Amino acid sequence: MTAWTTVSTGAGEEIVSVQVDDGDPFAVMSVGRHTAVLTRDECRRIADALRAASHRHPPA
Repeated sequence: MTAWTTVSTGAGEEIVSVQVDDGDPFAVMSVGRHTAVLTRDECRRIADALRAASHRHPPA
């Protein structure tokens, strides 16, 4: 099984992509032209930060 997701601009240009294969201990994250190979712990830390950002309330 392969898990992946992408975030694109309204014009269809890919901004961020993440891909991981079941048996692979690493995930590959691309931001623009830059690529990072992440460990499971790094993935969890990034996911935690993004989750916290998504739960913020907009300024009043």
